[in-house]
Amino acid sequence: MTEIFFEKELAGRPITAIPGMIEFDIPVHGDNRGWFKENFQKEKMLPLGFPEAFFKDDKLQNNVSLSRQGVLRGLHAEPWDKYISVADNGRVLGSWVDLREGDSFGHVYQTVIDASKGIYVPRGVANGFQVLSETVSYSYLVNDYWALDLKPKYAFVNYADPALGITWDDVEHAEVSDADKNHPLLKDVVPLKSEQL
Repeated sequence: MTEIFFEKELAGRPITAIPGMIEFDIPVHGDNRGWFKENFQKEKMLPLGFPEAFFKDDKLQNNVSLSRQGVLRGLHAEPWDKYISVADNGRVLGSWVDLREGDSFGHVYQTVIDASKGIYVPRGVANGFQVLSETVSYSYLVNDYWALDLKPKYAFVNYADPALGITWDDVEHAEVSDADKNHPLLKDVVPLKSEQL
């Protein structure tokens, strides 16, 4: 878990390296039974910077992936915005790369995420993580419905590209899908134009 886990104040901080990204502190309340958190609450989070445009089409879908220690997923930029968090006692090393056209193309941000942290990721920013705990349930609240015909709109970058400067945890022994191993290097990624997003 992060240095402070229980009873954080709900807060939002822009990520300066990647425009539009926001890191949220999430209050987690614990007792002898375990813990509880309000993972997302629109009315409270909008004043902290959560973009109201996230809700413009009223399309919301929540996805959860379960992964075991050492699994590395990413780096994928899907054609929707997402709010990611951890739904259990697990921890991940999260990594993001801006694949949008502009001055921040190729910029990277990394942080450890547990249940007391949430990240807003704008479309066009590739999301990836490596599991640091025995298992993790990783939650994605997205503002469009998944559909196979959207797959051609995804953008990818290779998690192991040295040009990114990402420091993974024991990347040599990470369990990675064949698809993720074969994503292009940053130098071969065509930046996403605003009309593609």
